[in-house]
Amino acid sequence: MGVVNLEMQLAGSIAPLTIGFVIGAFDGSFNGAVWLLVSFGVVCFIAFLTLNSVIENFMTEHPQTIPAVK
Repeated sequence: MGVVNLEMQLAGSIAPLTIGFVIGAFDGSFNGAVWLLVSFGVVCFIAFLTLNSVIENFMTEHPQTIPAVK
């Protein structure tokens, strides 16, 4: 849990600096920063699509422990 919190704190401090550098590189235009955020969003969405469901795996591995729900 501490490692995840550390990574979130690092991302929270690095992201504004990165966006500031991108805005500076595009001569004050926010277009580069928006495309940077869009590209990160696409990467996160693709990573989300590759996740496996733990519930489905548990149901196939242990069918006798799943209660019948109606």
